[in-house]
Amino acid sequence: MKRAILPAIASLGLAGCATFQAYDGPARPASETTIIRGDAKLRAELPLALVIRSVDGRAVDLRYSSVAVTPGHHDVIVDCQAGGAMGSTSRHHVEFDAEAGESYRLQADMRPGNASCERVYLERT
Repeated sequence: MKRAILPAIASLGLAGCATFQAYDGPARPASETTIIRGDAKLRAELPLALVIRSVDGRAVDLRYSSVAVTPGHHDVIVDCQAGGAMGSTSRHHVEFDAEAGESYRLQADMRPGNASCERVYLERT
């Protein structure tokens, strides 16, 4: 029984490491896409997590903490989870124009007391 549990735990640990392809067709090289990085949906008690819920209407499931998009205008829906399991969650729309070969990380401005997100935005990495 314990041997069956360890692979399950390991696969959960890897959840959130994969990149979701938010465009049609075959995978493209990094020079032709933009990567947006958020936080894993399955995580320890982090005080803040920015979880990508969808990109351009395409739902992003729990396996993915980052997405690859093609150049152009995109709408990303992000859940800002502040304060761990007993904290608050707020939903934010982040619109931006992607450039090929770029990489971005989700960031947040917190409200006073760090109890919730005031604004979520992308920062070039």
